[in-house]
Amino acid sequence: MLAVKESLWHTVELLNEDEACQMLALAQCLRKRIAVPSTLTRLADDPTFRVPSGRRVTFRAVEPIRGRGIAASQLLAEDRR
Repeated sequence: MLAVKESLWHTVELLNEDEACQMLALAQCLRKRIAVPSTLTRLADDPTFRVPSGRRVTFRAVEPIRGRGIAASQLLAEDRR
């Protein structure tokens, strides 16, 4: 691992200013992506909480219940007018 960092160090020394700026931006992006917030780390150890995975969760479509009469949301809107 030390050899890799040393090789990177020598390569960075050969870059011009614009290339060095691009490398710095890349390194900052990599570091931000790896960082896990401390709150999630603490909650992951607590059995009370379930930390969601990085995957997106899809929910199944649900048909709303049809009732008789005027919808409660409509009654509230009319009551506030």
